[in-house]
Amino acid sequence: MARKTQKLLEAAGILELNVVGNAVPGDSYWGYTDGLHTIAIYARDFTGRIKIQGTLATHPHDDDWFDVLIGGFGMGGNPYKDYVKFTGVEGWTFTANLVFLRATIDRDILGVTNVSQAGCVEKILLNY
Repeated sequence: MARKTQKLLEAAGILELNVVGNAVPGDSYWGYTDGLHTIAIYARDFTGRIKIQGTLATHPHDDDWFDVLIGGFGMGGNPYKDYVKFTGVEGWTFTANLVFLRATIDRDILGVTNVSQAGCVEKILLNY
């Protein structure tokens, strides 16, 4: 059972192609040491790349963030997940002792230029 559930990202990609979410405390911030995190992506007709990034810094700057390897089964532990016209919910679980996490959406990498045709991420939830 999760100790905490937080929104890692809210309604993103509706008005902008690329998004960098705000820093959200991870389990190490609260003193937990198991590092177990679960992410749930809720999307509607979404096309783009999603990354989860973490940091060990207590007051992170732009250069403190690194990509978290996600997936595992069937994904091989990639630092991102590409979606094309995805609608639904997808979950990932990973282990990392992180002080803060954030989510990013990158559509430039997939050649998306029109936000009105690229769907949206309704929310990304973080459990730990």
